[in-house]
Amino acid sequence: MPLDVFAALGALVRAEAARTRTKPKPPTDQPPAQRSNSPAPPPVEPPATAAVPAPPVKKRHPLARLMQKLTTLIG
Repeated sequence: MPLDVFAALGALVRAEAARTRTKPKPPTDQPPAQRSNSPAPPPVEPPATAAVPAPPVKKRHPLARLMQKLTTLIG
């Protein structure tokens, strides 16, 4: 009996993953858009700001990552 519950849960997870999977876009038969011969505007530079170092990234426990993935899939 318990194995039936896990098999059913696995089937539900696989079905949900298949339902929410992103589908690749089909290629279009149209030629790519032609570029104009006008000169491009110069690239805009972001304003100079003081560089703030990023805080160190904490490694998450593997089970926490697994729970996050399951939570994302299920709910």
